[in-house]
Formats: sequence, structure tokens, C-alpha cells
Amino acid sequence: MSPIKNQYAVSMENGATIILPPYLGGEEGWGNLAIPDPHVASAKQSYPRGTMLLKGDRSWVYTKLFTTTRTDLYGAYTAGLGLFSVAKPTTPTLVTGSAQLGESTVTVDAQTVNAFAGGLLTIFEAGQPVCIRGIISNTATVLTLDAPLPGTYTSSATARLVPSPYHDVVIAGPSHSAGAAFDYCPGIFNSPLDEDGNRAAINDFVWLQTWGLCNMWASGTYEGGVGGERVAIIEGDGAVNVLSNALIESMASFQRIGHLYPGFGDVTVGYNPDPADGTDPSMMENIIMLEIRRF
Repeated sequence: MSPIKNQYAVSMENGATIILPPYLGGEEGWGNLAIPDPHVASAKQSYPRGTMLLKGDRSWVYTKLFTTTRTDLYGAYTAGLGLFSVAKPTTPTLVTGSAQLGESTVTVDAQTVNAFAGGLLTIFEAGQPVCIRGIISNTATVLTLDAPLPGTYTSSATARLVPSPYHDVVIAGPSHSAGAAFDYCPGIFNSPLDEDGNRAAINDFVWLQTWGLCNMWASGTYEGGVGGERVAIIEGDGAVNVLSNALIESMASFQRIGHLYPGFGDVTVGYNPDPADGTDPSMMENIIMLEIRRF
């Protein structure tokens, strides 16, 4: 099934390591183990989405900027820095008699081809998850799974498809309300230019940093007013912030993306060089130690 099953899927060169993902349908670049420059975007796909790059103490994952109504907002970030969200899950209808015990395919109503390659299928009965399988690929109606089904399911069961967080990413805008698909932060965009020196555009393939030091603009209003807030988070509206008791009580949702790293600190609440706590607006050049995904 996999076009690289007889080839090495790992390459190491000069302190950098590249690892291809498990086989995914509809991807290009299989077998390419050349060490890339993660700061360069490209209109051409060179690796399958989900490929990981480790270089020194930093990690990146390969993905694509997806075309949506919010894609023009990437220009709002200085030097291409930005936070990302992904498409929300869908709830397709299982075709009666299509999900059989021991089979590795499931038929559902119409879906976009390979939109869920690398994603997740969960089947619920009576509100309980009874089957969880990875999705290798999908046609318009058939999902190919990474393991046989443990039971037989009909249209009375509820199916939910979760796309891969690194299949198509959307650049979060600087001022959008919560609930507009800001539910996940797969990485930090730091490849603002393509091979010709032009700004990265929608539908370009890029690398998102997921681990290691990242000096980034942390927007939003910080709460707490005292030193000691050290955990970096992504809020429901797409903004990076520093976790505090006030935020925990006021926010509907957030995800931790790392910790503040020693750098520019606020001397009124601590001693330099201490991690910037964000209480001073002039100290918003936060250095964050990302801890989203190592490999």
C-alpha cells in the first residue's frame, strides 16, 4: 500500500533529522529525505503533509496554507509569525450495511477526497464512542482505515471525522471572536517568504514550528498584574497569552503551547533576566519555549 514501504523514511544530516509520516493518500513527495530550509515556503509540494523536521533544539511539521475567507489575514503578522487553527470535525452519515466487522473501509455520505487522510474516525452508539480508527485515505464516499473494524455499524450509529491537524491549516486573524475555528494550535508560522523572495501565499506549502525557542509577538491583554505567570497558551480567539488565575476563571477554553523562556523581563516584578511576564506592554517580545509537538 505504501509507496515507500521498502525505503528508509528517516534521514539525518549535519544535526538535522527528517521523518516521513505513515502513508497518507493523495500526498506527494514520498521518498524525499532531503533536509529542507524550514523558513522557505513553496507553491510545490515537496514532502507529504505531516513530515517532521528536527534541527538542533527545534522541530517543524510540513503542511499547507488552506484557502478560506480568512486567508488574507496572514499579512497582519510581522515577519510571517502567526498562530493557526484547523477545520472543525464533521459528522457524516454512515451508509447502512457499509461498516462491517473485520473490514477496513467504511462508506459515508459525500466528502472531499482525501480531506481526512491522516485524521480520525470515531463511531458512537447511544452517545458512547465504540470505535476509533485512523484514516489512511478517503474517496468521495469511502474511508480507508488503518485497522479493521471491531464491530458492525449502521446509519443509526453516529460517525465523526476529525481532519489531520496538519493537512490544511488556517492562519488565525488578529481580531476574531471565539468559536470561529480557533480550536487548535498546531504550530507557529515562521516561513514568510518563498523561493523567489515573495511573501508566502495561500495554498503554499510551509513548515510550522512546534518545538523549541520562538521569539514571537504575544498579543492580547495580560491579566494577573504580578510576576510568576510562566505558561504560554493559545486562547479560544487565537491570541497567545500568559496563563494566570484570572484567565483560568474567565476563559471558556485554551491550550498550552509552551513556557516563557528567560529573556526580557519586567524589573518591577522580578530580577532581570527573568521570563517576561507580560505585565509591562513594552516587554511583549516574549521568547517562548514551544512544547506543542516534538516528533
